[in-house]
Order: sequence, then structure tokens, then C-alpha cells
Amino acid sequence: MNKRAPYKVLLIGGTGTLSYAVLQMALGKGHNVTIFNRGKAHADLPKRVKAFKGDFYNVTSLEQVANENFDIVVDFLSRKPSDIDRVYPIFRNSCRQYIFISTACVYRRGEKDFPIKESSAKPNKDWSYNTEKFECEMRLQALAKNSSSCFTIIRPYITYNERRIPFGVTPNYEYHRTIIERLKSGKPWFVWSKTGMKNYPISTATFTTDFAAGVVGLFMNEKARNEDFHITSEYRYTQKEILSLLCKKLEVPMNVIEFTTEELSSLLPLHKNMLIGDRALDAVFDNSKIRNAVPELEFNTSLDEGLDKIIAYWGKLNTYQYDYKFEALLDKAIETKGVKLSFVAYPNSTMKDRITYLCYKYLPCLLYTSPSPRDGLLSR
Repeated sequence: MNKRAPYKVLLIGGTGTLSYAVLQMALGKGHNVTIFNRGKAHADLPKRVKAFKGDFYNVTSLEQVANENFDIVVDFLSRKPSDIDRVYPIFRNSCRQYIFISTACVYRRGEKDFPIKESSAKPNKDWSYNTEKFECEMRLQALAKNSSSCFTIIRPYITYNERRIPFGVTPNYEYHRTIIERLKSGKPWFVWSKTGMKNYPISTATFTTDFAAGVVGLFMNEKARNEDFHITSEYRYTQKEILSLLCKKLEVPMNVIEFTTEELSSLLPLHKNMLIGDRALDAVFDNSKIRNAVPELEFNTSLDEGLDKIIAYWGKLNTYQYDYKFEALLDKAIETKGVKLSFVAYPNSTMKDRITYLCYKYLPCLLYTSPSPRDGLLSR
């Protein structure tokens, strides 16, 4: 761990929300970056980045990349213990530091658990994503005992960038223009809390550049040897506070419908486990450990600044994609509160969008495809 920068870095992933932020941060620090993924988003990569196209689930593809030998490998894609069993043995002797991107959802979150530290109780058993990621951590630690490299476990929580609004339940992540146009049209959004709870869940929201600064700060860091860290902003918000500020910036009245977690879980069943096992729980973290390891780390981006970046991004983007499947099912859920809602044609929407909305709202046989946590706010 004493070799000086620049380092030779492999990102398993590299074009997702978190991994691309780490890529940019690593390049900015002068490191030599290689990525490995399916190759679907390689066109816009910086020229300095070396890209391998391959199958994460194919051992031969992984072995070809491992032959390059790296100082640091950052694994954004492993979700299940079987992924660690397949991937880590290939790289453990061809890198000096293996960084696994887990999730802060692994922490149990009872009233006595706050603020959460790395030593806090685990796992949170109320969602399979939580337990699978925790099992990955345990498997990595077991396999690393006879390795020539060290490992580092990093746990993000809710993260966002200029394309993603940090709500806990959202349309698919490339379609967040849907939220902005929905609010501008006057349609209601929603918040939730557990039955009998007076307060809404409170959680952090971390801009991806701040998260990336923490990750890169742990590259070949002696304090990161065989250690775990969460990297989460110290800015804390409820969903209602995020909604209020977004509406203020869009200069529209806040129109909000309140649900209990139980109500929303039954109305949006594909989000049930995520709601009960994570989004309905508080998430407040103690960042002492990462600050000690990376003293220069600052969480610079407040929600106020982050929302400005989001509105500016979608305002300049001249492509218009909407998640009318989510729109339809959300409208159907809100109508249980006595609010009548119908299709709204957002700018440049199409007849196909209208048909999609009507089908998903009125045909009970159609179910919305839930976003994968690996592709969402929690990891990649």
C-alpha cells in the first residue's frame, strides 16, 4: 500500500451513476483508469480511459482483464455472494487493493442504532438486497484471508447527481424528467411514514462527486487496509423537505399526498420490500471513520445546490423520455385517496406514451418493472 500515485485502476462497471463519478474523480487525480462492462455506454468515455467490453458473469472475460494487473480494482457490480465467489478469486492476486461497493442498507436501524457507525449491528433482514450485500461482505472477508491483496468495503446510501432526483421511490433513473414535468403540471407527488409515526423518515442524500472523493481518497490508503467505511453526506432531509425545496425551485405549489408505508406498499407492491426494509427507516450516519482516513474529504454539495444542478441539466437536455408506466401506477395509487387523475401530455410526449399510460392504469394484468437497486440510488 506504499506505492505512490498515479495508480493503475480498474472499475468493474464504470459508466453507472456512482462508478462514472469515481472514474472522473480518479482521472482528475491523475490515475490511469480502465473499465470493464457490457460496453453499452462507451461512446462518451474520456479518451484516456481504456475500456474492456465483456460479460461480468463470464469467467473468461474477467480473466482476460485480470491479466492486465492493477493496483486497485473497484467492484461496483457484485450483488450476491456468488458474484464475489466468481470475481474476487480472479483478481485477488492481480491487484493490490480490492474495493467492494456494498450499501449502507446493510445496517440494522432500530431506535437504539443511531447514529450509525461501521461497528453498528448488521444485517437489516427486512429486504433481500440488504442481506445479499452483507453476505457479499462476509464472503469477501473470508476469501481475502489468504490473499496477497487487501480489501476495502465501502457503503454508500442514497446518492444522486444532476440526472437524478433523490426521492426514495422514483421512476426509472434515466426518466427523472417525468418528476419535473409532473410537478410543473400540478399533479401531486407522495410521501410516506409508518403507521403511528408522527415524523417522516429522515435520511442523507449524497451528491456523487462527494462520494467519489471519499472513494478515491481510500485508494492505497493504509487506513483502508481490510477495513469498511460508509461514505454518506451529513446533510439530512425528509422526503417532504426534498419535495418542498424542489417545488420552490420550480416555482410551483407543493401538492403532496400522504400515505402510510403499509398503504403505499400494498399499492406499489414491487416497491414493498424496499419501502419496508429501507425507505421507511431513518438513516443517520457517523462519518468519523472516513473523515479520519481521508481528512481532506468534504461533503460540499447541499440539496439546495444539488437541485439547482438537476433542474439545469434537464432544462438543457433536448431529449424527452418519460416513464408513463410509473406515472400510471402512481396515479392509480393516489386515486385511492379520492383524487381524480388522468393522462397529461408532457412536452414532446407521444401517442405511444399515452397508450402506455392508459394500459398500465386500466389493465390490472400489467405490472411495472421495478428498478434494480444495482442500477439505482444504492450502488453502481
